[in-house]
Parts: sequence; structure tokens; C-alpha cells
Amino acid sequence: MDDSDYIMRQIKSFAEGFGMMVGKKGASKTEIVYQQQQNQNGKLYTALDDLLLHEKYEAAIQAVYAQKFNLDQEHYYALGQWLIQKLTKIPEVDSNLLGEFVHNINKSK
Repeated sequence: MDDSDYIMRQIKSFAEGFGMMVGKKGASKTEIVYQQQQNQNGKLYTALDDLLLHEKYEAAIQAVYAQKFNLDQEHYYALGQWLIQKLTKIPEVDSNLLGEFVHNINKSK
């Protein structure tokens, strides 16, 4: 399993949340009710911090890119800026990788 598969599964689980099947006695239909999670964005930041902790810098960048169509433009840009600030403090991050990410995030504004 590569990092992108891991990230996509994590992101998918954040997006789906936990569901609960609800059926009324004697009813022919069952519906799934999803509990609304508070602070879903906080979980994303936590997942990114975890990737950084494990030195998976490119995977963290790819996780942000994966949010481009899940977040509105303002939140996507803020997420990108947050990761840029984190990555610039880590000397081991490839400067070309970081430069490309900075360019792409700034282009999204």
C-alpha cells in the first residue's frame, strides 16, 4: 500500500463519518443517519500533523491537493498556507517540492 492509498482512505473516512442504521418497527425502509461531526477540519489538520510526524511530507502535500474540491477556495487556501508554514520549519523537506506546493497554493487564491 502506498501513501496515496492511505491518505485517500483517511480522507474518505473523515468525510463519511460514522453512520447509524435506523428503522421504524414494521416499516419497510431503513435509513442511514450520519452523525454530524463537529470540527471536521480539525481532523484533517490532525491527520496532516501525523503525516508530518512520520516524515511523509509529499503525502501531506498530496492530502491537501485532494481537498481542492472538498473545501471552498478560502478554506483550501488556508489549509495550504498552514501546511506551508509547517513545512518551511522542517529542514529535511525538499526545496523543489515545497516551492512547487507554494506556487500551486498561491495560484489557487
